[in-house]
Amino acid sequence: MKKVLIAARTAEACKTLAGLIDSAEYDVTTATDGMTVRSIDTARFDFIFISIPLENETGLTLLTELHKSTGAHLFAIVREDAADDALKRLSPIGIYIITKPVFKGALMQAIRFCETNAGSEVVFRRRIAELEKKNEQDKKLTRAKLIVMSKEQLSEAEAHRRIQKLAMDLRVSQYEIAEDIINGLVI
Repeated sequence: MKKVLIAARTAEACKTLAGLIDSAEYDVTTATDGMTVRSIDTARFDFIFISIPLENETGLTLLTELHKSTGAHLFAIVREDAADDALKRLSPIGIYIITKPVFKGALMQAIRFCETNAGSEVVFRRRIAELEKKNEQDKKLTRAKLIVMSKEQLSEAEAHRRIQKLAMDLRVSQYEIAEDIINGLVI
């Protein structure tokens, strides 16, 4: 069951918003002020809705803090006349904007949109990690080639071939040979 946190100025507003979310699929927790939200372990929530303004604060700072500290999908619920300002401030950091009055269809559509995109995000993050690893390996290989070129007075192609040959002879990857060269264990 997915977990949802709703923060609004009054308990009645929290109850109204919570009533718009399908309780069979989502476990809803509510709070009426920023201090309460800050005291909750927000890392356990999948979705966090903050109806702006909250008691004793605007809620914009709270959303910015939550963006840095949680992996939950964040939503700002704002009056229509404040939507443009909220969009300018919060959209660039990935916080979704929903205008008041909030309807069940719009709220559930926003949740479903985030759930759908979460799968794509995981794939992209995995691909980014793979590319970063490959980039680091290529950097090591280049550094090792420079070391071989310097010590053995070889061209880049010859240094590359030397690393390839060592890798084949020792039956390890070129990246492992490169690391050994950098650490002074080979050549």
